[in-house]
Amino acid sequence: MKNCFRKIFNRLHKWRLNPIRVLCFHQVSDVFDPDAMWKDDWMQTEHFKRKILELKAHSRFISLPEAYHHISKDLFRVKKYVVLTADDGNSSLLNILPWIAEQHIPVTLFLNPSCMNGFHVPQREKEKYLGNDDVQRIVDEYAPFVSVASHGWFHECCSEMKEEYFRKNVLEAESVLSKYSVKLPFFAFPYGKYSKTNLSELKKNRLIPVFMDGRMNYCDSSCIHRELL
Repeated sequence: MKNCFRKIFNRLHKWRLNPIRVLCFHQVSDVFDPDAMWKDDWMQTEHFKRKILELKAHSRFISLPEAYHHISKDLFRVKKYVVLTADDGNSSLLNILPWIAEQHIPVTLFLNPSCMNGFHVPQREKEKYLGNDDVQRIVDEYAPFVSVASHGWFHECCSEMKEEYFRKNVLEAESVLSKYSVKLPFFAFPYGKYSKTNLSELKKNRLIPVFMDGRMNYCDSSCIHRELL
């Protein structure tokens, strides 16, 4: 009898510790455009779809809030869970979001409102980013599969910012993104770099830090770990 209970306990314990992967991508298109894209961040459309379908065959895609609920409550996880996120709000998202929604896959877009508004962006690069109208249309058309969260007002390295500048960077982004009904209380650090001061500021504003450190998520209520798709 003891051995039976031990086997059951070990199996449940293994399910609970089954990590949740949070994946990040940037640009997806059929052809690479050197004038509008970064080679390291670009993924060909069919390659992207193939990778997503391979994951979907063995895992269940869930939303970022659902994943956070799982890890913060330390819930048992019978299935393998995966979360999809996209950084920078590149306009190429318009090419792939309809397909993602067709697959019933939730995705969180981490956005920089300064780029959305065309501030501090060279004229030749403005078409590279989603605008405010684009984001609103995406929210209207693809809810409940699309949500948005902060990537900072500027796409700059947060660890190098002075405290007041980082605070302004956080609050200005929140003021713009909060108008969207699908806004989530997460903050993804550009380039994955941050400081203890940055983390303290996010905590004051009740924002959950999102790292790009290649780690998976087990049980932790303080942050989210991500890896590249």
